[in-house]
Amino acid sequence: MLVVAFITACSNQETPQSQQITVEQRESAIDSAMQHLQANRSMEALAITSTLVARDPNSAQSQEIHALALISEGWRHENNGNPDAGTEKWGQALDAYILACNQSTTAGLLQLSTAQLAHMLGKMSIAKKYYELAHQNVFNDARASFFLAQIDLLNSQWESAKRWITLSLERKPNEPFALLSLALIEAELGNTSIAVELATQGCNLLPDEPNLRFIQARVLRLAGNPEQALEILIALPKDMQESDMYKGEFDTCLAAISGSE
Repeated sequence: MLVVAFITACSNQETPQSQQITVEQRESAIDSAMQHLQANRSMEALAITSTLVARDPNSAQSQEIHALALISEGWRHENNGNPDAGTEKWGQALDAYILACNQSTTAGLLQLSTAQLAHMLGKMSIAKKYYELAHQNVFNDARASFFLAQIDLLNSQWESAKRWITLSLERKPNEPFALLSLALIEAELGNTSIAVELATQGCNLLPDEPNLRFIQARVLRLAGNPEQALEILIALPKDMQESDMYKGEFDTCLAAISGSE
C-alpha cells in the first residue's frame, strides 16, 4: 500500500533535503488518516500523522490532520478511563493547531477550532486570542463572538459580554441561545423590560428547549417576577431538576418570594 510505503520510507535515515514530500504523498497520507478516524481507529491515524508531520512540519494541512488524530486519540484515552493521557493528547493537538494557524494563509476556521479546543482545556487566554482572530477572519460566522460572550458571562463581565453577543446576533439575528444570552446580560445590567422581551423572543423560536426556559426563569427572577420564574422551573424535565445549577436557582426564587411577602 502507498501509505505503508510512505511510513516505511519515513522511518529510514534521510538527509533534510530528501525528507521533502510531494503534494500527492501528503494528500494520500491525509486521506488514509481520515479513513481511520472515520472508522474510530485513532491509533492507526496517529501513526500516519505523526510520520507525516515529522517529514512535513511546515504544512498547515499536515498539522491540522495531526491535531484531529490527537483529539481522537485523546477521546480514546478518556473513554478508557485514562483522562490524564487524554488531556495530554489534547494539549498536543492544541500545539498542532497553533502551528497550523501560523502556517495557513486562510486560517479563520482553523483559528476557531484552536479556540474551541483551548476553551475545552480551560486555557482561556489562548481561547480568547483565537476566538477574536476567528471573528475577524470568518466574516459571516457568529460562533466566535458567541463563545467570547459566554466566557465574559461566566466572569460577570456584562458590558464586554453584551458587546460580543451583539456582534454575534448581527451575524445570526434569530439564534435562540444568543437571544437568551443577551436577555440575561440585559437583566444583569438592570434593563429588565428589554431582557424579558428578548427572553420571550428566544423561547418562542425553540419553545421545547429546557435550557432556554431555564435562562428565561432566571431573567424573570432578576426582573422581579420570581413567582413566574418558579412556575417555569417546576415545569422543567426531572433530570434537569437534579442539577446543582437548577437547585441553586430554585432556592433563590423561593428566597425572593419569601422576601417579598
